[in-house]
Amino acid sequence: MERTVTLRAQIVAGLVAGLAGGILLDLFLFGAQVASGQPAGAVIAATYTWIASALGPAAGANPAAPLIGLGLHFCVAIGWAIGYVYLIRSQPQLLARPWVSGACFGVVVWVFMEIVLIAAGLYHRPSLPQLATGLVAHILFYGIPVALVVSRLLSGTPARA
Repeated sequence: MERTVTLRAQIVAGLVAGLAGGILLDLFLFGAQVASGQPAGAVIAATYTWIASALGPAAGANPAAPLIGLGLHFCVAIGWAIGYVYLIRSQPQLLARPWVSGACFGVVVWVFMEIVLIAAGLYHRPSLPQLATGLVAHILFYGIPVALVVSRLLSGTPARA
C-alpha cells in the first residue's frame, strides 16, 4: 500500500515549516547584526523597511514599511516552504534525508533570493563575511529547519488507503 498524505497535512507542514524557518532566519540575522554593534531596534526596523522596498520605492518610504516588510518576509518564507513540500510530492526521498536536502534547499533559496534582489535593484556585492553570514543563515537557519519540520510532520502523518 502506497503512503499518501492529505493536502491539508501538506499545507500545514508548509505553513509551520515556513514560519519556523522564517523566525529562525530572522533571529540569526538580527543576532549577527546586533553582535556587530548595531542597536536592535534600528536593525529590525531597517531590515523590514529594506524588505518592503523590494516592492518599489513607494513601499520603502511608506510609514508602515516595517510591517509591510515583515508580512512580505513571512509570505516568502512560507511560500518557499510550501514549494519544498510540493517538491517532496515528486521526490519523496527528500523526507528520508532532511539534513542533506535541507542544506541543498537553503542554497537554492539563497541563490534565488539574490536573483530577486538583482531584479529589484537592491543587490550589492557582499563582502566575504556578508556572503558567509547569508549562506549560513539560509542553510542552517532556514533550509535545514524547513526540511526537518516537513520531514517530521509528513513522516508522522497516518497512511491513507
